Parts: sequence; structure tokens; C-alpha cells
Amino acid sequence: MSSSQMHSSDIEVRGKCLEHGDWVRTAPANLAPQLEGRCPTCEDVVPSVQPVRFGMTTVTGSCTEHGDWERQAPTMLASKLEGKCPHCEQAQQAERERAECEAAAQAARGKRARKIEQLFGTSEIPRRFRQRTFDNYRAETDEQKFALNKARRFAENFPKAMELGASFVYCGKPGTGKTHLACAVGNHVMGKFGHTVLFITVFDVIQRVKETYGKGEQSERQVMQSFVEPDLLIVDEVGVQFGTEFEKVIITDIINKRYADMRPTIILSNLDQEELSKYLGERVVDRMHEGGGGVVAFNWDSYRAKVLADKDLPAGEYRPVDWMKDV
Repeated sequence: MSSSQMHSSDIEVRGKCLEHGDWVRTAPANLAPQLEGRCPTCEDVVPSVQPVRFGMTTVTGSCTEHGDWERQAPTMLASKLEGKCPHCEQAQQAERERAECEAAAQAARGKRARKIEQLFGTSEIPRRFRQRTFDNYRAETDEQKFALNKARRFAENFPKAMELGASFVYCGKPGTGKTHLACAVGNHVMGKFGHTVLFITVFDVIQRVKETYGKGEQSERQVMQSFVEPDLLIVDEVGVQFGTEFEKVIITDIINKRYADMRPTIILSNLDQEELSKYLGERVVDRMHEGGGGVVAFNWDSYRAKVLADKDLPAGEYRPVDWMKDV
């Protein structure tokens, strides 16, 4: 076979057959290894290995938007492409891809919204504090601004805080915004990063543990683990309950387990740092300084008397209502 009869992508495969003697066959280069040692006369497969060759033709047309156009296409498809502007088809394909991407993004947003809603539902953050943010926290003094900035940085860098196991103690006078800032952290962590949060008081902790001693559905170990598993645990009213040795052991055990697992915790207490150290033990409080955490003292006066006049707080929380105005 002369080189002029061969396609540029074809090669000759040669061999010898005991029955038919020397043979040569032409085949596409990618099929040649499969045909070595296979006599074409014996197999009678020459037609099956020949490459399919499509004739090409030029299809032309005119578009009201893009003007005259032309495109190359297999002859057998030319009739189906008549009147179909390639520029319009590209634009339509791009629009389909955009719509598919938007639909996928919308589905992802919906899934995320459902997840966040579920996170808020299981966080047990009190309804009154679910709208608490850093923006509606009133920071007037340097100490208040320090507390606000600490909480904000902690929340905004929470993935890093989880790596380091950073935790905080908010201690000091009642009504100074400890719960507001702690819940603002929790709300941000759930809404921004999708992490799990649990807000619970010491009283509820003790009650849930004691319920396991009867015919509770969970064991004490399972209940304790439920306090360890959340990405962020906020424990309120530490040191203001009965102060029994049992209470101290349970709270300390939870804090230590979370410390060992590098899980951030926020402790809220009306005790000052010295009183809290006596209650929990200096070792427990000292561990709160690791990973960038620490103790933040809320030593200013209560803000609750000013809350009523604060128009920036979530509506319906602390505003006077019509049916109480004449009382």
C-alpha cells in the first residue's frame, strides 16, 4: 500500500500466518497494538477496524443579532444546523450554565439556612438573646470596648479558637452585658461558620445529671457527653446556685473534659475573679488563659436600667407596650 493511500493517523501492521503467509494491514495508530499477530484473512475483521471518516461541510446563515455567520459541521448534521446561529447557541448554553449554577447556589443557600435554623433551635440560647449581636451591644467605656472587642475577635476567628481550645470567663456584676456578649458570640458562630452551640445554666446542668439517677432515658455518661460535644458551650450562672460540692464537681468535670478536647467554653458568673477561683479552683480558671482566652471582668454598673430606652435593641424585647402604659 502506497503512502498516498494511507491516512496520516494510520500505520501498517505486519505479521505472518501459518495458513496465509505474510500479511499486512492498515489501521489507526491507537489500534495497532491490539492487531499485532492477528491475520486479517483469518479474522476477516478489516472493515471493523477502519476508522470512521466524516465529511465536513460549511453551513452558513444570517442572524438578526449577530449578522452573517458560518460554521463547519459534519455533512450528515448540516441540515439540522441550518438557521441555527452558533453565537446564539453559545449565548443560550452560557445562560443554561448560569441558571444551573444559580439553582445549585440557591439549593446550597437553602440547605445552609435549614442547617442554621436547626442549629439555633438546638442551641437553647434564650429567645430574648437570639437577636443579640456585637452591633447592638452598648460599649461606652474603655473597659466595655475591651470586652466587646475581645468577644468579637473570638467569634470572628472561632475556627482558629477551636484549633487552640481558647475559652473565656466573663465575670462581674449582674446586668453588665455578659450574657449579651456570650450569646452574640454564639449567634455569630452558628450563623457565620455553622458550628454547634449550647447555652445552659448550672441549674439545668445539675438537673439533667440528677434525672439520670431515676429512670431517665440517658445515662449520666451520655448527659455529660452532651455538654462536651458542642463546638461552643456557654455555661451561665456559675457560682450563684447552691454551691454544693456535687455542683462544683460536675461543672469542673465538664470544663476539664472540654479543655482536654480543645473545645471552647464561655463561663458566665456574677462572682469576681477571686471568688470564682475559689469556687472552681485556680487551676480551672488558669486554664482559661490558654490558646488566647482569658478572664474578662465586667466591673461597670448594670445597664438594665438603660435598656428600656435603647431603640437599637431587637423590637419587642424591652419596649413598653400599650396595655401597660396606664399602669
